[in-house]
Amino acid sequence: MKISRLTLLLLILLPIDLEAQTVVSRARTGGYAEDITYVTTGPLKDRLVMTNGYELYATELGKKGALARVCKIDHPEMDQFVNGFTFIQSEGLFVMNNAPHPNKLFFFDQNCASKGTRTIQYLNSSYRPQHMEGLAYIPPSSSIFPDHLMMITWDTLAAGPVRIVIARRDGVQVSEITRSDWPEQFEFGIGDVSFLAPNRLLVSIYHDDSLWTMDFEGNILSGPLPTGGATGMGEGVVQVSDGRVVASSYPQNLLVFDKSLNRQPQDDRHDIIGLNLNLPHGIAWDSDANRLLVLHDTVVTLGPGGISGLATTLTTSTPVIDLSAFPFTRSTVYLPQEDIVAILRQAPGNQRAIVLFNINGTLHSEISLTPASFGQNLGQPVGFAYLPGSDEFVVSFNGAPPNQGLERQRLRVISRAGALVRTIDISATGTGGVGALEYFQDPQSAEGRLMLVSGGRVIITDLNGNSRNGDGFLLGEFNNRVKFGLITRSDVAAITSGPLAGAFAIADGSGGEVVIFRLD
Repeated sequence: MKISRLTLLLLILLPIDLEAQTVVSRARTGGYAEDITYVTTGPLKDRLVMTNGYELYATELGKKGALARVCKIDHPEMDQFVNGFTFIQSEGLFVMNNAPHPNKLFFFDQNCASKGTRTIQYLNSSYRPQHMEGLAYIPPSSSIFPDHLMMITWDTLAAGPVRIVIARRDGVQVSEITRSDWPEQFEFGIGDVSFLAPNRLLVSIYHDDSLWTMDFEGNILSGPLPTGGATGMGEGVVQVSDGRVVASSYPQNLLVFDKSLNRQPQDDRHDIIGLNLNLPHGIAWDSDANRLLVLHDTVVTLGPGGISGLATTLTTSTPVIDLSAFPFTRSTVYLPQEDIVAILRQAPGNQRAIVLFNINGTLHSEISLTPASFGQNLGQPVGFAYLPGSDEFVVSFNGAPPNQGLERQRLRVISRAGALVRTIDISATGTGGVGALEYFQDPQSAEGRLMLVSGGRVIITDLNGNSRNGDGFLLGEFNNRVKFGLITRSDVAAITSGPLAGAFAIADGSGGEVVIFRLD
C-alpha cells in the first residue's frame, strides 16, 4: 500500500493514543461483595447472586459447589462500582444503582446485557442524595407495596438523614421511611434492606450491631440481632425462598440465619476470589525481587490490610508488610536503592502522611502531609510517585474548598524532609484530578516522564507537567476504560527490570483486578 510523505510524517509523530496498548496479562486478585440478591425465575433460578467487583457471581445455598462467575456488568454511564442490586421477579431482570447517578436505575438481564435505564423521580423533585446503597424488591405477594423497589439513600456522606426510598419499578417514588429516633448505631449508615414476609423489613448497618428489624413505619421491632461475632457486615442482606436470611460480610462471606433469624453457621460460605488480595488500591514494582507489591484490604474495612508480593504471572503471592495498624491507606511506591516501600495514609486529617517501611515490614519513617505541616489544607492525598533523580515524591491531592478544583489540577513535589519543593501545574492537560501517577523513563529519549491516571484517561507528561513536546504533539494519551475495560483505576506501576521491563501494571481497586500492559 502506498503511503504519502505527509502520512509517513504523521505516523512518526503520532502520540501514544493512536498506538496499541497490549495487555500482557490480567487477573482478579481478590473480591468484595457490594450487594446480594436471590433469583426466583430464569436461568439463575434458586441461586443467590452477588455483585463482586464488576462481575456477578452465583451459588446455590443448599449445595457446597463453587461460587461461580456469571458475567461482567458494564454500562457506558457507570463510572464507579455498583452500589445497590436486586432481582425483580415480575420482569426477570436485575436492577442496580450507581452513586454518581443518584437519579437513575440501571437494568440488566441475567447475562449482564443492558436493558436500559429508568429515571428515579423522588417525591421532592429537587432531592439528590449524596450517596446510595442497597436495593431490594418487595414481591407481588406482599400486601404492602407489592412489586415495588426499596433503595437506601444518604442525604450526606457525613452524619445525616438516611432514607429507605420506596418506588415503583418505573422509578417513581411513592413513599419513604426515615426516623430521627433510630438507635445511635444507625448513624454509621444503613447499607441494605430486605423484605421479610409478611410485613417486616430487615436492615443491615455499618456497625458491629449490624442487623435490625422494623415495620414499614420505621419502628424498630428487634435488634441488634446476634451475629455470632461476625464483623465487616453492613453491605448485603436478603431473604431466600425457604424463609432463611443471608447476610454478607467482608469480603464475600455469606452468613446464614434461619427463618426466625437465628444464626446457622454450619451453612455459611467463606469463598475466596483470586489470591484474597481484596480491594488492591496500591501497586509498585520491586526491582530487587522482580515482583509487584500490591497494597490490599485497607480501604473499606479495618481488616487484614497488607502489602503482598505478587508474581508477574499473577498466580501466586507472599505477604510482605502487615498494614493492620494502618487503615485508610492507598498507593504504593518502592525505593530500590534503600529497600523501602512507601504508602499514602489519607485519614484522619491530622495523620495524613507518606508512610515508609523497610522491606522486612518494620516502620522506617513518616513524612507529614497534614494542613499543619504545609500551613494550608491541600485535602486528602490521592496518589503519588517517587522521583529517583531528585529523591523526592510527587503527590496529587484532592483539594479542599474554596480552591478544590484548582488543587486537583496540580501536583506537589515533596522532599524527603517533608518540605513543599515546588508545584507542577497540569491544568493544560484538561484533567479534573489525578487518581494515580507513576514515574518512568521514556525508552527513546531516556528522559523522565510521569504517567497520570485521570479517570479513564492515561496522560503522559514531562516532569514539569507538559503533555506536549516542543513540536506541539502529545507525549502520549489513551483511554484505559476503552483499552482495558477498567472503571476504578487505583494505582499504576512501571516495571523496570526482568523479562517485563518497560511494561506497566495498573490496579483496579473496586474491580479487584491487576492488568499488566505495554505501550507498543
